[in-house]
Amino acid sequence: MTTRTPPRSALRLADLKQRPHDVRSLVNVKIPSHIADAITEIATHTGTSKTDVVLALLNTGLDVMKRRHGR
Repeated sequence: MTTRTPPRSALRLADLKQRPHDVRSLVNVKIPSHIADAITEIATHTGTSKTDVVLALLNTGLDVMKRRHGR
């Protein structure tokens, strides 16, 4: 039996330690260095990619906005 992991569209911070590495294309964005450093620190701490950290943070933020605005 295999364990299914959530797709990236459903990825949350709590999922990072259990999610296998997945290769995808990347989008380059400009962010302040302190944010890039924090993303790197989270990725190192959780043993995941920076891409997964960014997606998890974005998805978590979108969840908060949906709850606050009832959408």
